[in-house]
Amino acid sequence: MKAARATRRMAARLVYSPHRGQRLRLLLLTAVAAVTAMVALLAVGVVHSLFEERERFDARAVRMADDGQRPVVRVNLRSDTWGTEQFPVVWLEPVKAGDRAALPPGMADWPEPGGWYVSPGLAELAADEPRLAERFPRARVLGSEGVLNPGELLAYRLMPRGGTMGVDVLEATGFGGGRPGQSMPIGEDDELDVPAMTLAVAGFAGVPLLLLALTATGVSAPLRSRRMALLGAIGLPGRWRRRLLVYESLLITGPGLVAGTVLWAVAGSLLDRVPVVDHRVADNALIPPYGAVLLTVLALAALFTGLSLAADRVKRGRRGQTSPRPRAGRPALSELRLAPAVAGVCLLVTASVREGETAAVSALAATVTLAAGVPLALPVVARRLAARSAAGAVDPVRVMAARRLQYDPRSAVKPLYGIAALLVVVPVVAAWMASARQADPPAPRDRYVESVLLRGALAQLDLKDFTAPVPGAVAARIHTLDPSDERAEPAFQLGADCSALTTLLGAPSCERPGVLLPRAAERLTRIAGLPVPLDLALRPPPEPSQLSKTDTLLILGERRPGFEPDVRTAALTSPLALTVLSENDLAGRESKLVGWIFGGLTLLAVQVFCTLAIGVIDRSAAGRRDARLLISFGLTGSRVREIAGREFLMGYVMVVGIGLGTGVVASAVWNSLDAAVPYPTDVTVLTVVVATLLGALGLMSVRAQRDEPA
Repeated sequence: MKAARATRRMAARLVYSPHRGQRLRLLLLTAVAAVTAMVALLAVGVVHSLFEERERFDARAVRMADDGQRPVVRVNLRSDTWGTEQFPVVWLEPVKAGDRAALPPGMADWPEPGGWYVSPGLAELAADEPRLAERFPRARVLGSEGVLNPGELLAYRLMPRGGTMGVDVLEATGFGGGRPGQSMPIGEDDELDVPAMTLAVAGFAGVPLLLLALTATGVSAPLRSRRMALLGAIGLPGRWRRRLLVYESLLITGPGLVAGTVLWAVAGSLLDRVPVVDHRVADNALIPPYGAVLLTVLALAALFTGLSLAADRVKRGRRGQTSPRPRAGRPALSELRLAPAVAGVCLLVTASVREGETAAVSALAATVTLAAGVPLALPVVARRLAARSAAGAVDPVRVMAARRLQYDPRSAVKPLYGIAALLVVVPVVAAWMASARQADPPAPRDRYVESVLLRGALAQLDLKDFTAPVPGAVAARIHTLDPSDERAEPAFQLGADCSALTTLLGAPSCERPGVLLPRAAERLTRIAGLPVPLDLALRPPPEPSQLSKTDTLLILGERRPGFEPDVRTAALTSPLALTVLSENDLAGRESKLVGWIFGGLTLLAVQVFCTLAIGVIDRSAAGRRDARLLISFGLTGSRVREIAGREFLMGYVMVVGIGLGTGVVASAVWNSLDAAVPYPTDVTVLTVVVATLLGALGLMSVRAQRDEPA
């Protein structure tokens, strides 16, 4: 008991020692502990919030009725668009009027026939946009359990009296709990692949967090090594030395972890969206449960303690580190440090020879593995390259810089681990973002005329009443003509009035009644977005009795800002389940994952900057101590700074070359998954420029250091 108390007192005295190196260690390691706590809790909070969203997403999936089961509700999944965002519009018709068992999550009870329930995000948007509010009159707001997050757009409608559903009506026994293949999701789950998002969070937050903790633990490492060697020399048993290291680590990092936890509790309660990603979340959703917070903090405390014990074990295992006065000896580096990088290369090879999902998963796993493995392999590679550089050098400054790097490459490149991980990840992320953004918004098909497609319950649609609120609208049915040759493309024929088309297009459309001019047919094909030219023969305008649920109706009108909103308002206020598809709806959209990747990259860059800053500060402090020894041998201060600068530059060039080279190869493999996507050369060039600027700043910091007075 007395020994334990004495060990704790000794640890406290060591931690709060007035030595300059110890004060630097206390300040930096405490700050890093606070930062790691905040980043880790952010990562855990994001994963936890996505897990909860996934649960709500699954809970509202339409549970389809099996053969022999009695359905309780009929569901028709439609969609609408506001701006560039498409969202679900769900039509509901309970088999038994007022049956509460048929209610989807978030609906307290059934509205009046034809009434709406909308998500809080849609209600908030409609309050600011009168044109949007016209589509959902007197709408009630869904509860939080029925939406993924406060920003989601979603609408439910109870079947109006005399209304009709469109095609693909689902007979359902309720919502949620369906077996795989027996449920139909409402909305998209691109952002809700929790295992993949967890892996991405581990790559963007976990790996650089580990490197940051590793760098901070090594601050003032020589001072601590000498102290431990002295305690060992006077007879302190190994188990008490380990306890001393544990107490020291907890005394330094404990306050930082507590401070970081408190800061995140305050910051997380103020955030209503994921930073940078701009993904809306519920109140306090980014604050993990108390149990998860406790486990995270304990895991971080164990991480810092484990890194401290591992560093002491490595130091004691080195030759010449068993006494207070270490003798000359090169720090050992195990070849096993190359294993993760080799595994990442093997995964890249697998991705390059496979196709489809297997190739994509292999490429993603390779990127994460290389981001963690390349920094571990750097000291081994740097030692070999430095030995070759020293062997072929004539300049004494270059020889000494290379030999210093060869002697202890770990200390030289450890501050640059984060840079290496970032250089591996950035090109791959750029390739992924280029792939996700490949489908750019299309240019307008025609300067003067625009079109939308109308699908759904068209058999009961009164075209005159429907187009009455849309001035100048022309409705035309698209007929598909089956080709006589099976290998030929299907042809399309328009059912419309020739005079109405002439008025709309502002030019003659028919060479004779019922026959389109080739020029008009080509223009109408482009306006309608059809894959092949229209047939020149015109059919009469469609009658309601001629339309069916599987038909497509083309609505043409003068290009103006209100045309598409007018058609959408008419469709959603109709008692018929209709879907409007515009030019933008039919074009590809940027994946929502792009924002997540950008946010992860930003988080990674911030941690890399912190790692680099801490490493440079510690390296500068160590350089001032080393300079005293070299000056005592007769070297001038300027020559010592030149050697230190050359050593930093050699290590930095090796790190950048290896990291960026690996990233370029990994990016090329990822890019090969889709040959249509160009390689992101501009991002690679920008990365090289930024790496060069960071290297210049680091070199200036090293060259600006002054030796400590004796």
